[in-house]
Amino acid sequence: MALIFRISYASLLTILQYYLWSNDPFAKLLLNVGIDISLPLPLVKDLPWLFDNKLGYFIFYSWGRFWLDVVISLVVAYVFYFFLKILKRHQERFFEEGEVGLGLALSLIVGWPGFIIFVPLIFISVVIVSMARQILLGERYTTLGVPFIAAALLTLATGDWLVRVFNLGLFKI
Repeated sequence: MALIFRISYASLLTILQYYLWSNDPFAKLLLNVGIDISLPLPLVKDLPWLFDNKLGYFIFYSWGRFWLDVVISLVVAYVFYFFLKILKRHQERFFEEGEVGLGLALSLIVGWPGFIIFVPLIFISVVIVSMARQILLGERYTTLGVPFIAAALLTLATGDWLVRVFNLGLFKI
């Protein structure tokens, strides 16, 4: 569901951007401009057929503003998912049923650059939840479900602020 939302949201923003530009006399010019393939831009050189046409600038603009963060979010979420699957295979006691999928879903929800905050908060949450379970319930082990949820909620609530505090703004797209 988080994946569908991210793709739908980027699509909606792309459509709205096209609509706004098409209804403004000056911005309408940007819908009819390609990007010169001699410019030192990696994607432009690699995919000249995509950018050296009538909608080239619009495609380039939409990619950088709306789609790049979706792609990065998907890549880091699935790398995290495969890491969790390997961890589960190696040490199953860290997970209850569905927690690997929960980790994937929450990493898609927090997105990029929230993921940079999410992962350290998972470790902090594991320590806090483990201490609480040890003291209150006398349980020695903690699975990752509750720390995932706590880290995601903290990331969503304070992620932008933490990105500024830790000077991670260069990762924003």
